[in-house]
Amino acid sequence: MHEKNTKIVCTLGPSSDSVKEILGLAKAGMNVARLNFSHGTYEHHSKLITNVHKVEKILGIRIGILQDLQGPKIRIGQCPKEGIEIKKDEKFILSIKQIQALRTHAHGIVIPVRYKGIIKDAKKNTPILINDGLFEALILEKKKTGLICVAKTDGVIKTGNGLNLPMCSISAPAITEKDKEDLKFGLSKQVDFIALSFVKSEKDIKQLKKLTENTLNPPQIIAKVERHEAVKHLKEIIKTSDAVMVARGDLGVDIAPEQVPIVQKKMISLANKYGKPIITATQVLQSMVKNPTPTRAEISDAANAVFDHTDAIMLSNESAVGKYPVRAAVTLTKVALAVENELKKDEELRNTFITKRNIKESDAAYESACDLARETNSDAIIVFTKTGDLSKQIAKYRMYIPIITITDSEKTARKLTLVWGINKVFVKKLPENDFKKQTTILNFLQREKTLKKGSKVILILKTKDKNNTISTHKL
Repeated sequence: MHEKNTKIVCTLGPSSDSVKEILGLAKAGMNVARLNFSHGTYEHHSKLITNVHKVEKILGIRIGILQDLQGPKIRIGQCPKEGIEIKKDEKFILSIKQIQALRTHAHGIVIPVRYKGIIKDAKKNTPILINDGLFEALILEKKKTGLICVAKTDGVIKTGNGLNLPMCSISAPAITEKDKEDLKFGLSKQVDFIALSFVKSEKDIKQLKKLTENTLNPPQIIAKVERHEAVKHLKEIIKTSDAVMVARGDLGVDIAPEQVPIVQKKMISLANKYGKPIITATQVLQSMVKNPTPTRAEISDAANAVFDHTDAIMLSNESAVGKYPVRAAVTLTKVALAVENELKKDEELRNTFITKRNIKESDAAYESACDLARETNSDAIIVFTKTGDLSKQIAKYRMYIPIITITDSEKTARKLTLVWGINKVFVKKLPENDFKKQTTILNFLQREKTLKKGSKVILILKTKDKNNTISTHKL
């Protein structure tokens, strides 16, 4: 088991659905298991959740469970198994009729699309990108039941390929009817995180929160930024969400690919500023879907995300359908540990976003606690939190001093599986009296052998009057 600060999210799928494989991923450094609801049945997702909980018991750890809703992803309808090959400059029709793709003398090539609103949303003389942009076409004409297009590249179109309209706005709601059914399933399984796809603004997040607000211990809501509309509202989306994800796959076909790393850096900086966990996702180690080792460019990409202070890095196909899921997780763990060891030694490399100007009163208290921990060369920062927010606010300072969290809620403990640097979390009921609370925490941590005699620690908790109290202790 590795105690890195950067968390790893692994997508589970056919390559990683057994207890044995999930156990391997957990030992390799997985902190959160992602269930992709664009694929699979409820029966299979239930199996995955059950197997994750079995692994938790075997290892005595917590693994967060993330339900990723499909959202209004536009996909190609039914095609022959081998797909439909289209050559550059060849014309074809994207049809909203529920037919199988075909090639006829009368109509040429007809490809079905699973979204009827595409006729209304599409604009003449704008591009269409299919299969993550590997196939590009131009819309020539709009008809009642289809779009007449011309291919700008060669390509093979297959069932389920994603389709993007980078210069158009999609009118479909962020939460589809399928998402609502999937959400009911996720809530019944008490998932820890729900990722909302194709978010356009903070309104989408508020709508999902409303659907979960009556649930006991509602899950954390993660906003996936993968649309050009979302890029215009980054600050509002981050402030409204519980966490965010840079979903670089669809984002890279909805905006210019060279803009994606710029958006990624902006998002990580803003998420750090507001103390919101952020996941860097998609094609991190893409070559490891087929190969046992990654490219040097992929290693650098993952390392730069750690240097930028991402909370987590996510594996998608690498762990879901790839040949080497555990090796991919091991690779990310090695990268995280290597970069973090350098950041610990070099304060200039850390280069955190924190400034001494115009900070809120609460932030001043958190920063003072971190400064105190540094100046006294403390062995740990201990935080008592009911909701987990206090731990997130301390973690955002990227201290490289262990943060030990005490909470009275198992649900809160599970939500912290995604947060940078939160590796030791204990669930314990504490007395109401603030002084007794401090004494109980310190005695408990010594009994657990988390702290030893002579340790210097900073203890932070909210008092009954909701003020932060910061105290130093030597055991």
